[in-house]
Amino acid sequence: MSAEPFLFPYTVSLHDSDAAGIIFSANLFRICHEAYEAMMAELGFSIGYLLKHRPFGVPLVHLDGDFMQPSRVGDHVTIEVRIVEMNRSSYRVEYSLRTPDGTACARAATVHVVVETKTYKSIPIPEGFRAALSKHYLPE
Repeated sequence: MSAEPFLFPYTVSLHDSDAAGIIFSANLFRICHEAYEAMMAELGFSIGYLLKHRPFGVPLVHLDGDFMQPSRVGDHVTIEVRIVEMNRSSYRVEYSLRTPDGTACARAATVHVVVETKTYKSIPIPEGFRAALSKHYLPE
């Protein structure tokens, strides 16, 4: 089975927008995090499971984003989620928000570190989790 992006359909809502009716910059990260949570659930590592059972944590340690064109209230986008880098204890996720015709309107990236939940010290990515992430691992 070859890797492929995780696809998350999203409709831009009023609460996502600023006074100009386009995605408010900080909400880009919230929207992308919704896609990330859906991907994690699809992989069998839902955020709820991780928080309840605490086998390990995956805190966010870096984020960045860019806007290429406005996304307005009511616009339908698809968020393509890819794991683009996996290291010993961290992984980088990239998000591309695309219009129905495939045009990129925004992009974001996050870096997560796998940690032991009591000490928050980094640990190697557990093999089962690494294998699950590999489903969407498309290095740059």
